[in-house]
Amino acid sequence: MYFRCQWKGPFPSGGSRRSATVKAMPETRRSGVRIRYQVVGNGPPLVLVHGYTASGHSNWVDSGWTEYFASRYTLLVPDLRGHGSSAKPYSSTAYSVEALARDVIAVMATEGIASAPVFGYSMGGMVTLRLLLEHPDRIDAAVIGGMGSYFPAGRGRFLIERQHRESEAPRKPLGARLRYLAAYAARFDPIAVDAVFRGVFKDGRPVDPARLNEIRKPVLVAAGSLDAFFEPARQLATQIPGARFVALPNEGHLSAIRSPRLRDEVAAFLQESAVSRTR
Repeated sequence: MYFRCQWKGPFPSGGSRRSATVKAMPETRRSGVRIRYQVVGNGPPLVLVHGYTASGHSNWVDSGWTEYFASRYTLLVPDLRGHGSSAKPYSSTAYSVEALARDVIAVMATEGIASAPVFGYSMGGMVTLRLLLEHPDRIDAAVIGGMGSYFPAGRGRFLIERQHRESEAPRKPLGARLRYLAAYAARFDPIAVDAVFRGVFKDGRPVDPARLNEIRKPVLVAAGSLDAFFEPARQLATQIPGARFVALPNEGHLSAIRSPRLRDEVAAFLQESAVSRTR
């Protein structure tokens, strides 16, 4: 499988452009294992859930999302179990989509957040779907990127992807890419990652499609047109009542998360859903 893979109003009152604040990386054990996470920014909460083999840093900080949103939201960026700086059990029984969802809820509870919007990318999209179905009271709205209602044929665990020449995602210089890979490798545990795969993906599907009509929260689904999950994501949007689908031309699974268009679409969706709730 290859994966990189809540609020009162659209902006915090009285200071939507304050400089971001970053707390030291806290942790919680409320879900049964040690989960570390970042808290970045000011304003109403927004939870960002990373993908398979990634971390909060590689998926959200390094791709520019925390910098983009920190002036208007307090961002909760967890490292799910088996990833980043969190605990990495070696038994596959420690991993399931529900266990990862509990990690997210544990972080929210530790920070005193009853509900929030959640953006999950790739495997994080699977976690977001589980939250929508099993813990809907904790979710105000949801963005699901790079994930669909089924797994595409011929998928593998990992992805090496060449960025399309017409992609809008920023291209990093060689030095920045090397520093990214070094930091990524330092947090990567192949035994834990294998256990994650065997535990989380054992059901052979991201979600039970028969239950998608139960979702009653605002949902935005997005995927790059070159992503193997493009068609599964488009189908997912048709199965969730009221969901909207955003296609990202010339973006693959890895480049879509860095797409400026995706950031703009997500920002507009979050603001719109916040205004709808206040009404």
